[in-house]
Amino acid sequence: MGNEIKTAIYAALIFVVIVVVVTFNFKAILNEGESIPKIQSDPNDIVYEEIAEEIDSGIFPIDEKQSTCLSLNIYHESRSDNFAGRVAVADVVLNRVDSSRYPNDICSVTEQSKTRVNWKGNTVPVRGMCQFSWYCDGVSDEPLDYDAWEDAKIIAEMMLTNQAFRGITEGSTHYHATYVKPNWINDRGMQYVGQIGQHKFYRWH
Repeated sequence: MGNEIKTAIYAALIFVVIVVVVTFNFKAILNEGESIPKIQSDPNDIVYEEIAEEIDSGIFPIDEKQSTCLSLNIYHESRSDNFAGRVAVADVVLNRVDSSRYPNDICSVTEQSKTRVNWKGNTVPVRGMCQFSWYCDGVSDEPLDYDAWEDAKIIAEMMLTNQAFRGITEGSTHYHATYVKPNWINDRGMQYVGQIGQHKFYRWH
């Protein structure tokens, strides 16, 4: 029993000494005006946080309506494609906005179509007569694949805030899925640029 008591006393004394030493060193650091070292963050994380703060603060203002139109087009036209393919589809929309051949805002580009007045007196797109088929295919435009929709919104935001990946299609204003061969590819002045992901891209020459 005596040995157990001695062991307990020694352990208690060692604990007290450790506490005193740690307390002394901590006070010494504070007295010298030094700060306790901080864990360093990944520089990339800091950059991403700064960009997010700038977007939220309006330094990189985003027109929500235009961003949504671009996101919807990315989602419906290329949600099953790889990242480069989705970026390329977005690039085509922005190329059209910059072209004098097409409307000068994103929503007008993605919703460009032949229209008619329905029985309610509303102007609506003619089914199958749109520049981008999803807009007048008779199916709801509401995104159902949450992950693909979130990805589309991120890509749209990247393209609109800092022009990320702009020019990936080298000025293309047209594309089609690799499994179809539309007649317009033979139009005079239409030049084939190349394939990215699941689409082939073209521009006016």
